[in-house]
Amino acid sequence: MTILRTTIATILAGTALAGVSTQASAVSVTGSVETFNAAHTITNGAGTVAIGTSLNNAGGHILTAGASQSAIYHDYTTVKSWADMSIDLGWMHAVDWVQINVTDSGTYKIKDEVLGFRNVAAASNSANATAGTTTTLSATVQDKSIHSAFSIWSLAGNTFTSTGSSNNAATPISTSATHYTAPGTNNTMGFNQVAAPSASNNGGFLLAGGVNGLIGYSNSGVGFTNGNGDVVGSGSAGASSGTNADGFLWTDLTVNLAAGSYLLAIGGSCNDLQNCGPYQTKTVTTTATGAQVVSKVYGTGWHELTVAAVPVPSAVWLFGSALAGFAGMRRRKSALAA
Repeated sequence: MTILRTTIATILAGTALAGVSTQASAVSVTGSVETFNAAHTITNGAGTVAIGTSLNNAGGHILTAGASQSAIYHDYTTVKSWADMSIDLGWMHAVDWVQINVTDSGTYKIKDEVLGFRNVAAASNSANATAGTTTTLSATVQDKSIHSAFSIWSLAGNTFTSTGSSNNAATPISTSATHYTAPGTNNTMGFNQVAAPSASNNGGFLLAGGVNGLIGYSNSGVGFTNGNGDVVGSGSAGASSGTNADGFLWTDLTVNLAAGSYLLAIGGSCNDLQNCGPYQTKTVTTTATGAQVVSKVYGTGWHELTVAAVPVPSAVWLFGSALAGFAGMRRRKSALAA
């Protein structure tokens, strides 16, 4: 009993002092080095810029993450790209597609955090493309409510192979969908955020690209029913969301991943165009009559994607060492008794 009490005391003391184990971390970053200015916009030598392209367009983004290597990536997407209100499926060509190559099996935290505004244009007036009208844009309202979201699928191989620009058959939209317009409208542009690809809902893009199945998703926006009739909530098991110190939203997913390749779709989750982020008020005036149509034009936000292994608590290693030591002492005691 004395040995057991001593062992337990050692474990508890080590836990209190050590907390969690530390791991060396190398960071792999694609694109240019970015910094934030006072207006929360990312700038580099060329000014405020878009960094990166979609996976189905010129190679896309491929990151590597493992037990000692975290992946980090910055880009922008529109405020409704992951949950488009007119399609009620993801907006394939507007979300950001990223491939993650995981080198070590383990538990990972995937996090999509909005860090700032991308376009905060000043007020501007211009002649509309429609003859006889004038468009007026107000100054941008720097609303921080940009709802981040992402989905992750496993890949059958180590490369996403699709080059298609459309990923959903023109099948009728479910009548239970939130904000759906009419059966079949724009459905060829969508991807199902919360389901594995199939012949009816992702066949032309994800399925053709070698996608195996859905791992999960995380959503900081409100819930809705997508065009396939699937209920979209706050995320899969292990998902959580919150607000950072600057008032922007983040969402993450802690999940076990085997070594291999994965595909992520990252975008904005605003399916009702209410409280969606930075916007300008757009007023279109008919010159002859003075009639006006007022709407909102939403900007975009900079997203930061991070993928990192979750460190194993030091207490686990201490507990294992303590058990091994305890077993050794028991063997020595038995040997002395004999």
